[in-house]
Amino acid sequence: MKRTAILSSLQQAFFQWGWLLATVLPLTQLGGRALFNSFVGLYALWGLLALWSRRDRLNQAIAWLYLALLVAFLLSIPGAFNPSEAARTWAGFLMQSLTLPLMQVALRESPNHPARLLDAMALFGGLSVAGLLLLLPYHGLGWSGQPFDPGIQLQEDNLPFLLPFLLYGLWCRDGKRWRGAMLGVVTVVLGYITLAEGRAALLALIVSLATFCWAVLGWRLRWSGLAAAMLLLVAVSANLGPFQKAALDPTRPVDAFTSGRTILWRQALQHPPERPWLGLGMGNAAYAGAVLRFELGGEQLQVRHLHNVLLDVWYETGLLGLSAFLFLIGAVGARLAGAWRRLAIVDRQRAGVLLAAALALATAGLLSFSYTSRYFACYFFTCLGGLSALATTPAGFDRKQDRC
Repeated sequence: MKRTAILSSLQQAFFQWGWLLATVLPLTQLGGRALFNSFVGLYALWGLLALWSRRDRLNQAIAWLYLALLVAFLLSIPGAFNPSEAARTWAGFLMQSLTLPLMQVALRESPNHPARLLDAMALFGGLSVAGLLLLLPYHGLGWSGQPFDPGIQLQEDNLPFLLPFLLYGLWCRDGKRWRGAMLGVVTVVLGYITLAEGRAALLALIVSLATFCWAVLGWRLRWSGLAAAMLLLVAVSANLGPFQKAALDPTRPVDAFTSGRTILWRQALQHPPERPWLGLGMGNAAYAGAVLRFELGGEQLQVRHLHNVLLDVWYETGLLGLSAFLFLIGAVGARLAGAWRRLAIVDRQRAGVLLAAALALATAGLLSFSYTSRYFACYFFTCLGGLSALATTPAGFDRKQDRC
C-alpha cells in the first residue's frame, strides 16, 4: 500500500510541476554536460514512472510512430562497428526524446499547461541568455586563460530556439508597449550569434523570427520574408568574415563557403553505408573515416559526423531509420496543418511559438548538429510533443482567450 501511495504521489507531482523540468534544460547547459545529463536522466526516469498512468492521453498514431522510430534505431545496433557505443547512443537518445510523449501528455493534463510551458520557457530562456552574456567578458577579456576564440567559446546554438519563447513572453505582457524590448532581445541575440560567427545559427534565427512574425504576430508572409532578408543583410554587414570563406579555395567556392559540408554530403552519397537498411549503427558514423575526411584550402580535415540531420540518420540507421524519422515528423506536421485553421487564436499563437522553435532547430540541424545532439533529440522532440498535443486536442484548451 505504501509503495502504491508513493508511486501515485510521484505521478501526481510530475504532472503538477515535474514536467516543467524540461524547460530548465537549456539553462543547465551553462553548467556543463554532466549537469545537463543529470537533469535529463531525472526527467526521463520520473516521467516514465508517471507516463503509464496517463497513457490514455497519448495520441496513438504519434505514439506508435515514436515507438517505431525507437525500434528502427535499435535495430541498427547489432552488426554495428561498435555495438556498445551504438547502445549507449541509443539509450541517450531515448532519455532525451522522451520529451515527446511526456510533453504531449502533460499538455493534455490541464488547459493551463500550455501557458505554463511557454511562461517557463520564456523565464529560463531569458536566464540562459543572461548567463551567456555574463560569460562573455570571461572569455572576451581573457579571464579564462585562453585566447578569445568566439567560434569555439561562445554557445549560440540555443538562441534561435529560445528566441520565440522570449518574444512571446514579452508580447503577452502588452505587445505595443513592449515592442522596444522585443526589438532589443532580437538585437542582442543577433549580435551574439554574429560575434560567435555561427552561420547555421544565423540562418536558424532568420527562419525562427520569420515564422514567429507570421504565425504569432499575424504578419503577411511577404512582410515576414522581408524582415528576414533585412536581418540577414544586417548580420552579414556586421561581420563579413564568415561569409568570405569562399576565398579560402577559389576553385571550389561553395565547398569553402560551407566549410566543407558540401564535400561531406557528396562523399556520403557516393559511398553509402554497407548496410543500406540498417546503417553503420547509432553513433558509429565516425568509423566511416574515408567519408568524413576531406581536403579544403590545402588542409586535411576530419569530422565526426555529416553535419546534416537527415544524412546522419540515414548513414547511422539506414533507410529504415530515416523512413521512421520522416514519418514521425511528417505525421506531426500533417496533424498541425489539418488543425491549424480550427484552432482558437490563442492556441494557434502557442503552436506558432513551438513551430518557430522547431523550424529553427530543423534549419540548424541541416547544417550543423546531429540528430543525437541535445538540440535535436531533446529540444526538437519537446516541440514535436507540444505541437502534437495542440493539434490533437484543440477542444481541450481555453477558448475564452483571443490571445496569450
